[in-house]
Amino acid sequence: MTFQITTEHLLIRPLRFTDSASVFRYRSDPEVVRYQMWRPARESEVRRFIRELQGLAPGMPGIWYQFAIVEHRSECLIGDCGIHVPLEAIDAAELGMTITPEFQGRGYATEALEALIAYCFQTLHMRTIIARTVPQNTRSLALIARTGFTPSVPGRLGLEATEGEEFFLLRYTTWRDRHPDDKDSANDGEAHAAENL
Repeated sequence: MTFQITTEHLLIRPLRFTDSASVFRYRSDPEVVRYQMWRPARESEVRRFIRELQGLAPGMPGIWYQFAIVEHRSECLIGDCGIHVPLEAIDAAELGMTITPEFQGRGYATEALEALIAYCFQTLHMRTIIARTVPQNTRSLALIARTGFTPSVPGRLGLEATEGEEFFLLRYTTWRDRHPDDKDSANDGEAHAAENL
């Protein structure tokens, strides 16, 4: 199983120790982490997090597996994105994303999220993708809508939401209908069961 995703403008790869200074820089920006759960207090926390990812793989239940997002043209690390498979729903993946302010507004969040969704459905064979945010995070809400998510409630997957959060789902069958050329036969065999969740 590959842990690297390449798109037209981006390389999505596992975080490296050499990324720690850049990650800490943008995750220390109050505007960047305004709606984020992970707010490292020092660079050593980022290095420890990256160390803890060693030997782990995307899709392992109960962990957040974090990727670096790198722009091809500049080779700059422009953000990070993560996959979390809840213990309560191991055929579902929650996604999170952060893009640095200087690289926002270029369509990179959409490009990265669409690639991550395809990876979850085609490589990890997930049935459902989860997104959550708060009503004040209008950019995140717009991104979620652009990529095909629909409003839902966490209880449908046995999950809990923090007060004030909005919860969204993207089913494999919905994504497949939007991307007929990206059909995943392994997932298609159980699509009907996914629809009934």
